[in-house]
Amino acid sequence: MRVLPDPEISLRDAADFICDSSLCRAALSGVTPPEYAVLVWDIIAAVHRLTVSCHLPEFTDHGLAHLCSLVDRICRWTPPPGGGARSTVVDELEPNECAVLLLATLLHDIGMLSQRTEDLDDPTDPRWTRGYRETANWVRKTHIPRIGGLVTRLFRISHPAFFAPDSLLLRAIPIAKAHGSWPWQADFASLPGRDSALASVVAVADLLDEDSNRCDTKTLVQHRQGTLLNKAHWIRRGLTADRVLVEGGQVHVRLLRPPGTASQLAPVYAALRNHYRLTLLYSAALEQINAGLLAPIHLNPPDGVPLVEATNLGDWNDIPGLETQSALVFHLLSSFMAEATLDDQKLPRETIDRLRAQGFEPVDLASFQATRGSRERRSPEELAFRALISA
Repeated sequence: MRVLPDPEISLRDAADFICDSSLCRAALSGVTPPEYAVLVWDIIAAVHRLTVSCHLPEFTDHGLAHLCSLVDRICRWTPPPGGGARSTVVDELEPNECAVLLLATLLHDIGMLSQRTEDLDDPTDPRWTRGYRETANWVRKTHIPRIGGLVTRLFRISHPAFFAPDSLLLRAIPIAKAHGSWPWQADFASLPGRDSALASVVAVADLLDEDSNRCDTKTLVQHRQGTLLNKAHWIRRGLTADRVLVEGGQVHVRLLRPPGTASQLAPVYAALRNHYRLTLLYSAALEQINAGLLAPIHLNPPDGVPLVEATNLGDWNDIPGLETQSALVFHLLSSFMAEATLDDQKLPRETIDRLRAQGFEPVDLASFQATRGSRERRSPEELAFRALISA
């Protein structure tokens, strides 16, 4: 088993790790354009450059370490029994599918490393206006809509052949963007053929990259200018003990709790367990490549709050704005997608019914939802304050 590169990763280490992966080797074993290997290198270099020059440092990692983790997870993903004792997902794919999957994986979060409005298809679209949102939340909200424009701006001049119709890159972009959609939504459902399976591989690998390797309390304390939502994302990564892989179609997760916390965090762990269950929504598409996930997700503990503490979160209450368990609960719940919390104020009834049919557990959002008592737009800080006084 190859060791993942150091978190303080260098460009050369990352490029060596990715280019030596079974995914990249399989991609290059087929009939790819002569410039394909150069494009892969240039994407890796662009991610490194954006991380150094543009990335908001208080974000959890979306740069080279994250990409290496996803490539590694994809290469080690073994399908359910019956696919061959040594078979991996990569073995189930054609070389051109591996080429597209590698590009989509490298590009799926590139928008998180950039902050330019002009990369949007329509910068005047009211959905993407910054309004009262600070830069960090705007970047998170728009990182998928900006992928196409950003990739075009970065590579159209240097790699014009990859912008011809039916090129590997133009096929990879909608697959990369689909990691922000569910299988029943248009951006995902419109993918042709086995591209929906490739999109599912990216989405599941990304959902599983939730472990404590992406949490560093030193960074949390250093970047005090970051929003409380960003800090909650960091802390949430520390609640999963180990790297989560897909082995024989199964997913095993071991959860931890921050020191000094107790039963008040129960809604957070219900949402976190649901987060991992979201991977099951892609099983039907994954079956196209013999990679479907076997339900249920194996969770330890299966319910309630873990007894074992996360030692790397020992100083969580030294972070400004997160001094109390109530504040921690509010901001951690804020960091989840509505689908993980089964938030009936954000999701249609049919979506909630669909998720419950998959075994999702209810999440107690009473104090969290009390902040939405009016239609008046409120800042994140005011919402947090209102949640605390209503708890």
